[in-house]
Amino acid sequence: MKDNFDVTNIKELLQLFRIHLLENDKSAGTCETYCINVRLFVEYITETFAENFDPRKISPLDIREYRNYLLNVKNLSVNTVNNRIATLNEFYKYLINENIVSANPVEKIRKIKMQSPPKRVTIDDLMFKRLRRQFEHYGREVEKVIFFLLFLTGVRVSELINIKVDDIVINPRSGILKVQSGKGMKYREIPLNATCRQVINNYLEYRKSKGIKSPYLITTERSAKACRSSINKILKKHGNKIGFPEISPHVARRYFLTKVLEVSDISTAMELAGHNSVQTTIKYVPSTEKRKQDAVTKITNDID
Repeated sequence: MKDNFDVTNIKELLQLFRIHLLENDKSAGTCETYCINVRLFVEYITETFAENFDPRKISPLDIREYRNYLLNVKNLSVNTVNNRIATLNEFYKYLINENIVSANPVEKIRKIKMQSPPKRVTIDDLMFKRLRRQFEHYGREVEKVIFFLLFLTGVRVSELINIKVDDIVINPRSGILKVQSGKGMKYREIPLNATCRQVINNYLEYRKSKGIKSPYLITTERSAKACRSSINKILKKHGNKIGFPEISPHVARRYFLTKVLEVSDISTAMELAGHNSVQTTIKYVPSTEKRKQDAVTKITNDID
């Protein structure tokens, strides 16, 4: 591998991976499938973290979350998911041999057993109300902000931890959250409802009383900026107390988009979610028999 090779140039990286596969007697069809699987993973990482793909930054946690995404959001079969993960394992073996990465994040990821695939984790309005009461009654000010921003704006956890105080504009009857969408000046605006505005204002007053000077909105006792793991720990702590340990930022994002689509259209949900493709937004809200029946009934009632 040449010294000045750009590891973030995924197109060139896949070309070299394809050559490697062909040199190891893989068929043209297999090579194409492998490259497609890697490209799909790259697109997932880029969409999830709103930044360019760098194979050196991928962790085993990222692989596990991708595996769960394929099962629970894409609804792919266990065999397909196992094959996708196996492809990534081969890809990272190649990267190690070429001294591009120092560790294989896929190496210890186990295959999913056919008889017990992970179930899709969803949340209904009753569970949301229980979670809300838990955070409102027992959560610290910063924990309340975390909960309401995740559930009432649908931001990704990577976006949440990067929100700065200056990204929030609150007026007496309105509010806006400016969410950075990766590198550069590209961002989207998400309206803040009255609940979010009140919780944020309370937290900002608390920060002021404690002399917290960090430019980042979400801070911890030990750091001027929260990390993904600290957000997950806070959610799990409160979720466990009401018997819902499955709570996660992704569950919150799915709930938010589901509620948006109940009262608005797919285009609005797409803009609020920061998706580049409408197909990505559709995946968050699976069609159900009840939804289809309600849609047909509404059409009939409107005509009658």
